[in-house]
Amino acid sequence: MPVQQHVLNWLYSVLTSEYHDVNRTYSDVARALSRFSTLAPRTDVHTFPDGTSALLLHISGTLPVVFRGSTYRFPLSIWVPHAYPREPPLVYATPTETMMVRPGQHVDPQGQVYHPYLVRWSEFWDKSTLEDFLNVLSDVFAKEPPGQWQPQGQPPSWMGAAAAKPQPQPAPPPPNILDEPLTLEVPAQSVVAAPPIPPNPEKDALLRQLAQTLAAIRQRSRKKNETSLSGLRGLRTAMQSAVPALQSEMSQLTQLSNVLSSNANILHDALRKAGGVIEGSKNHPAADIDELLVAPTVVSNQLYTLVAEERALGDAIFMLGRAVERGRISPAVFAKMTRSLAREWYLKKALVRKIGQGMGMAS
Repeated sequence: MPVQQHVLNWLYSVLTSEYHDVNRTYSDVARALSRFSTLAPRTDVHTFPDGTSALLLHISGTLPVVFRGSTYRFPLSIWVPHAYPREPPLVYATPTETMMVRPGQHVDPQGQVYHPYLVRWSEFWDKSTLEDFLNVLSDVFAKEPPGQWQPQGQPPSWMGAAAAKPQPQPAPPPPNILDEPLTLEVPAQSVVAAPPIPPNPEKDALLRQLAQTLAAIRQRSRKKNETSLSGLRGLRTAMQSAVPALQSEMSQLTQLSNVLSSNANILHDALRKAGGVIEGSKNHPAADIDELLVAPTVVSNQLYTLVAEERALGDAIFMLGRAVERGRISPAVFAKMTRSLAREWYLKKALVRKIGQGMGMAS
């Protein structure tokens, strides 16, 4: 049944304000509303389990389900998150006041719906749609209805068959067909037991798959533990063999520590004595540097003096050259003084070379 145009216009305007993927959300919701005409959209505030609230698209109504040859309509409440389709919708079974939730494999006592389709929604979000999930949920409710009426009350209108025709005469309330296997009374004289609960192939397949998965996990854990155990044994052996070496090194380190402590004490005593000598030397007069720099022999002392004079003559000739360059002295004066100093410089260098050869020094 096509959705009215004003509803689609309203839906698109609502989605553009908060939803991440507007086009995909609009397409999925429109297809679901067209497929299930008993559902209607609106906006409402949803409170999450952590206490936060958000204004979400709320789709409510009934889901038609064929149960034991008759069509029943189960009330649903669907909340579409802002991150849809990357996050799955939140689906709740919402029975009327005269009804109560029937917990099962896919519905908890609070009415929230669980299904593998929702669990793996985020993994296959590009292929998961709201319409497909409602079709799956219709098949699930056909095997496991999510609600039943209170024992004291009358059956609600949403549990009646959609195609049933009213009787011309008043009739007693129909039995609770959802709980027939559990509420049928057996005559006292009958010894026949209640019929067994019909098998659930989907549940059995899930249990077998779970058992196989747990067995594979246990096998992998066992192999991993065996591999780790062999490595730990080798590590334990290596650590035990390293204990004597560590003890020997500890003994050597103890001896070295004792030696270092003794040397430190000796060094501290020497520093203390040196400090005393320094303090005592402060009271002595300062010695002449020329008296301290004395050669061990007369010839060596003469060599020191000649070398100093030779270097001084070289510096003097250099400074005369700088002076004539700057115009401080005339070229004639420079030539006269340079000849005199150069002659004396040459004699000094010759005497230094002679004394050095006499003392066995390299030329």
